Amino acid sequence: MKRIYLDNAATSYPKAPGTAEAITRYIEEGCVSLYRTESRKMEEGFDILYSLRQMLGALYSYHHDECIAFTRNITEAMNWIIKGLFHEGDHVIVSSNEHNAVMRPLVQSGIGFSRLSSDSHGFNDYTTLGEMITRETKGIIINAAGNVSGAIQDLTIAAEKAREYGLLLIVDTAQASPYVDINMEELGIAALGFTGHKGFLGPSGTGGMILRRDIAERIDPLIAGGTGSESDSEGLPHALPDRLSPGTENMTGLTGLEAAMRWTLPKRKELSDHEIKMTELLYEKIAPIKGITFAGAGIDEPRTAVLSITSDKRDIAEIASLLLERGNIETRVGLHCAPSAHKALGTFPTGTLRFSPGPFTTEDEIETAATVLKEIMDE
Repeated sequence: MKRIYLDNAATSYPKAPGTAEAITRYIEEGCVSLYRTESRKMEEGFDILYSLRQMLGALYSYHHDECIAFTRNITEAMNWIIKGLFHEGDHVIVSSNEHNAVMRPLVQSGIGFSRLSSDSHGFNDYTTLGEMITRETKGIIINAAGNVSGAIQDLTIAAEKAREYGLLLIVDTAQASPYVDINMEELGIAALGFTGHKGFLGPSGTGGMILRRDIAERIDPLIAGGTGSESDSEGLPHALPDRLSPGTENMTGLTGLEAAMRWTLPKRKELSDHEIKMTELLYEKIAPIKGITFAGAGIDEPRTAVLSITSDKRDIAEIASLLLERGNIETRVGLHCAPSAHKALGTFPTGTLRFSPGPFTTEDEIETAATVLKEIMDE
């Protein structure tokens, strides 16, 4: 039975053409420890990291490439940003749509927070933002696009308040990139986290953060270690990006990410348009099915290719299981590591069944998913 993959919001599949080949080529021919091994392969490794930084800087309109650090994923990046910039006793403002990659580091570190409410479709309500700011408030953290609702947030109001009160604006782009335009310079974003294995169509184990230069120079590293530079000192290196690059980089994964981004970024409008087209088709096909209710952004609102449903007729976990059993249709069910988002949408504690088409999803796959879903709901 053909695999029908509709969980691209969790991780993309298939990966961008050329990704696997680039990884294989690196493993078979290119392995080298950058800044350490005397090897002719060093230049190739430097070129990969330089290319990645150039593409990321262009995408987010921030051209201090030395302020880009690579991590295992965006969760590690958000932990680094939060724990490096804020401390117990500080206060930040978050949205109701934050992932646990943001909320758990805040709770773990004893950092106080106030939460913006959102409407029934998952869009932030900024009307009370000014009232939440106290003398202890140090930053505003916003998830650019909801992983449950699909709602693309307006970042301009948060940016205006951050400027007005001298706060750090931090953005989680896990679900937004590369399809949602985010201009770090115009918005005055202090720190931004990204992941490689979702919209960039790269391998898992890749991600990172982009920091304003003054922050890159002072942020407390999440971990510290060898960089191959300033090795005469046991203190942190001063030069960037070395200060942000402890230990051996995941060059295998980053080689795959560089290949994926070279394929994806020139096509990002085309790929985004296709994802949204498939999402709209799925909505159109399942909207008439009795017992199904949509949760999140309306189909005509600013949204990503995420479609969440609930049911008052059948248990959504059972529906997900039957979709897999009968049609080999892969989805995600539950709370999606974002309990606050579900509370705002009124879908807590059950959660939702989430479909997320990708750039390679076909109309036939959407038709099959809708047909199998209808058969399940009609029983």
